[in-house]
Amino acid sequence: MGTKIAYLGPPGTFSEEAALLYAAGKSLRLEPYPGIDLVTTAVEKKEVELGIVPVENSLEGSVNLTLDLLRESSVQIQGEVILPVRHFLLAQKGEKLTGIKEVCSHPQPLAQCRRNLAALLPGVPTREAISTAEAARLAGQRPGLGVLASSHAAARHGLEVLRADLQDERGNVTRFLLLSLQDALPTGDDKTSLLLGLPDRPGSLYDLLGVLAHCGLNLTKIESRPVRGDLGKYIFFLDIQGHRRDEKVDIAIRLVREKALFLKILGSYPAVRCQLPPRS
Repeated sequence: MGTKIAYLGPPGTFSEEAALLYAAGKSLRLEPYPGIDLVTTAVEKKEVELGIVPVENSLEGSVNLTLDLLRESSVQIQGEVILPVRHFLLAQKGEKLTGIKEVCSHPQPLAQCRRNLAALLPGVPTREAISTAEAARLAGQRPGLGVLASSHAAARHGLEVLRADLQDERGNVTRFLLLSLQDALPTGDDKTSLLLGLPDRPGSLYDLLGVLAHCGLNLTKIESRPVRGDLGKYIFFLDIQGHRRDEKVDIAIRLVREKALFLKILGSYPAVRCQLPPRS
């Protein structure tokens, strides 16, 4: 039957594209779930062995729900997938731009295509859908409805491409995380993700960065998220180069743990620079 991997469905989403990219050449069976939280829960409950969820986009930033779930969940990050994202304006076959009365999509594509869409269809209203695939499904039933989705969704739902590459920036990529109940073994080119809280005092973040610098570790990402119900308090998500089993990473984590209010290792996994070249 093969290993099961959960993704944010329904079929036709960019999450499915990322799952297909990861699954290429592997014996994996894709299982769609209707929410990021349900993908995470499916991994926790061992309904599937792997899950794939979006975590950040180069235009719109982080997917906050994914960060919050990583904070609460017992899952580990086992890998990452970098997917170049192209947004297409789709509609029923035979439809013309002049016939588009409304544009529907997930909030992320609507935000990523805001300027180009406004220039192409000035004054045409937009509406949000739970996914690009759901928007494509609706377009198959409604004349005059345009959708922002992938060419994969066009083929799956029998739609026509009216315009290609509507994203406001050409270098639009989304990073997805591969979730499991354990992280990956060292490869020699790895990344470790951490979640931590710092004391509310001057210099606490400076001290943390000093530890990483002293240990010779490259900090590739740092992001703060508010502590729910405690205005003005924040936690930090960090990505550092190296595997938690590497000696200098292990030393740095032990030193940071002494300075932090708490520290959670979200996982160590192979670093990915780019798995597909940007397409024009």
